[in-house]
Amino acid sequence: MLATVRRTAPALLCLALAAGTADAADYSCNGLVVAGQKMICSGFEPNWAIRLTCNGSTMSSEFIDAFSGSGIETTPGTVVFSSQDPWTFETSHPVRGSIAATPGGCTDEGDNVHDFTFTPTAAPGLSGPFFPFCCRVE
Repeated sequence: MLATVRRTAPALLCLALAAGTADAADYSCNGLVVAGQKMICSGFEPNWAIRLTCNGSTMSSEFIDAFSGSGIETTPGTVVFSSQDPWTFETSHPVRGSIAATPGGCTDEGDNVHDFTFTPTAAPGLSGPFFPFCCRVE
């Protein structure tokens, strides 16, 4: 029995290390989200959002405007990150701010708990002061 454990333990350790490496590599867009995922940070009063989408290893952005006009407008754009954790960024819209990892620490207006908090410093058509709000990953 002890011999079986000794032979199996190194194999399990290698499997665990390989899984950990794969998980870290999956967060290919600025270490924030996995390829194919979207992070949506929704503001309210007025209603607007920024959607960051991981396309392979690059991130794109969309500004979702629900406060001007009669419909919701979505404007595609680019995003550039200047730091990670917190993730400070600026989009071409221009939206600026930072996203912090706050596991279970952000509760939205619907009492839903999220793991990321966005603190904007600029948004098109809006003037401060800006307040932090939650981001969800889809």
